[in-house]
Amino acid sequence: MRMRRGAQAGFSMVEMLITAFILAIGILGLTMLQTLSLRASRGSRSLASAILVAEQVMDRVEMEGRLSWLNLTDTNRSAPSLATDLPNLRYIVIPAGGNLVETFNIKGGATDSSSADPLVSTPFFTVTTTRVPAAAAATGGMSDVSVQVQFVDMVDRNNTPIQRTLSLTRRIVHG
Repeated sequence: MRMRRGAQAGFSMVEMLITAFILAIGILGLTMLQTLSLRASRGSRSLASAILVAEQVMDRVEMEGRLSWLNLTDTNRSAPSLATDLPNLRYIVIPAGGNLVETFNIKGGATDSSSADPLVSTPFFTVTTTRVPAAAAATGGMSDVSVQVQFVDMVDRNNTPIQRTLSLTRRIVHG
């Protein structure tokens, strides 16, 4: 078979422009998806840090409960003094019916205003710990301890700050 001399052998300019237009719309959609995923990633990272801060505070409260319980129930030995026997132990004592407000930096550590690093010296998380007495146990007492972590995230389309709150509650037996 012989080919006709005037036959078209390839793509026309219109076909190429339509293909480029469809490809551009697809790439634009992927770019928007990437932007949204980065914003969501930042929000989830802040939420994960808030959970770690709440768990850290709750662990300190539970430690105070365990130490006071041991002091109350262990009659075979003298109770340890927190100041002399365990000087490097970070624990938290909340009076019954009271609350304690602390601030933590974006790294999840305690805020240090003397540091030159703004990630360490700037408060990001505000933690309010509340202790409500519950039913009395046979020896000692029980309290419902609630840890509430508040922080601000920039996750809105207009970059407006959104206040987020995380709550964690446990029943603690103490002396």
